[in-house]
Amino acid sequence: MVCLIWPIEARADELVLSLIGVEASESATVEEAVKTEETKENITEAGSGEANYRLGSVLEGQEVGNWNGINTGRKMVRMAISRGATANTIVLLLLLPLVATIISFLHYVFGLSGYGIFMPTMIAVAFLATGVFGGLLLFALILLVSMLCRLVLKKLKLHFLTSRTINLLFISLATFGLMMITSYADLIDVSQVSIFPVMFMILLAEEFVRTQLLKSKDEAKKLMMGTLVLASLGAILMNVRRFQEIVLLNPDAVIFLVLVINLLVGNYKGIRLAEINRFKKAIRS
Repeated sequence: MVCLIWPIEARADELVLSLIGVEASESATVEEAVKTEETKENITEAGSGEANYRLGSVLEGQEVGNWNGINTGRKMVRMAISRGATANTIVLLLLLPLVATIISFLHYVFGLSGYGIFMPTMIAVAFLATGVFGGLLLFALILLVSMLCRLVLKKLKLHFLTSRTINLLFISLATFGLMMITSYADLIDVSQVSIFPVMFMILLAEEFVRTQLLKSKDEAKKLMMGTLVLASLGAILMNVRRFQEIVLLNPDAVIFLVLVINLLVGNYKGIRLAEINRFKKAIRS
């Protein structure tokens, strides 16, 4: 009797353990899938990405109603999506003037300078695709290779375009090597980055070299650091999911806000906060 009961209990235990193992493997698979989805979400990717699906579902939960003039932007967003435009692209188009507004506000009020408006905005989009840390690492590599090539090619006394072409060759090889190396790392992976963020960073490196030649090294470092700080702030802001959803659901408010802030900042005649220490002797109490 004992001999008959023991195999039944053993099989029951094996069945319970197998069920526990299945549940554990399923939960682990779900967790891995969630992590994969979170890491794959990239607002700069058009098409059927995770971010595009999330933003599209946000739009489905909003009722626009009949046109009344105030909801013109919302109507146009839905019309564009119905004609094939992606929610990602629309969000980026609405976020770009907001980031440019923040850059102009920080420049005229706080005195934080970079390479104009267009360059920090482009680098912000590049950081959005690579991640801020990955973008800084990639730019540091591009800048280092560009500076080393400039020192070596300067001794060969080549024509300007040929030397820049050789410089671009080594930048491309170094970027490819970084993509290969980071594809094995868990902390950062730039192997899936498209060519456009790389081109933006190459343009920034070229601008840094050109400023060194035309002005000074200190001015070039100041503008480069200001551009990277502004771009990092812009990328962090654009990467906030809630902010993306607010912008997509309220395009009319975004347009109005950008216009009002720029009109106010455009008429600002006060001293920049970064220059208070510089002109403190000339400021009356």
